[in-house]
Amino acid sequence: MTFPVVLVCGMFSSASTWAFNAAVDLVRLTMPCHVAFAASLDADTRLPLPPAGTVLVLKTHGWGDPAAFLARHPETRCIVTVRDPRDAVVSLMQRFGYDFGHALAYAAHGAAGIVGAALRPDSLLLRYENGFMDQAATVRRIAGHLGLQPGDEQVEALFGRLQPDAVRAAIAEAERLDRFPKGLPPGETADPLTQWHPGHIGDRQVGKHARLLDRDRQTAVATRLAPYMERFGYAA
Repeated sequence: MTFPVVLVCGMFSSASTWAFNAAVDLVRLTMPCHVAFAASLDADTRLPLPPAGTVLVLKTHGWGDPAAFLARHPETRCIVTVRDPRDAVVSLMQRFGYDFGHALAYAAHGAAGIVGAALRPDSLLLRYENGFMDQAATVRRIAGHLGLQPGDEQVEALFGRLQPDAVRAAIAEAERLDRFPKGLPPGETADPLTQWHPGHIGDRQVGKHARLLDRDRQTAVATRLAPYMERFGYAA
């Protein structure tokens, strides 16, 4: 692996943090790794400068213009995670107590950036509805995308650390060690080492918007994120 940056760019509630941690753990099998979260990412974003020989694994939710960043840093390996934005909005409301308007604004704000990142031909696309986070094969796909060749035991161990009960335990440990920034609601704070939020693990249900959003709200999401939904095949 010769590139200095791995970018994980995903819709809220699309298991982007799962993919981020998989990438971090895979990189750390062979070399030092620095991690960071970019609230907004574009061509002018100034990256942290880790020591020479260290890979930066960067997470973002598409705010700004990630495609411009990728154009300026063509050596970056990009992983994109997507989910039906109607389900993503419901998940934000359920897990973090956001009202509908807040959840929709968050999802919509990054949608164009996610589309732009996915248009890059060498981006790895992971679709939530395919259950990628429940498959050890996904760890191998990410490893292959990064040019890594972990052993079977390493893949299984890494996959085990990403299962819901293990993640809940990691979140509880982060709380015990006081790693969450103070004074922020759960959806706005994260462990800087892993980007897990308090209450991060949801129910993983697909299509729940049909039960939990009325028709007007479903239409509002579909209208506001129409290019995203068209690009990734989410029928309105």
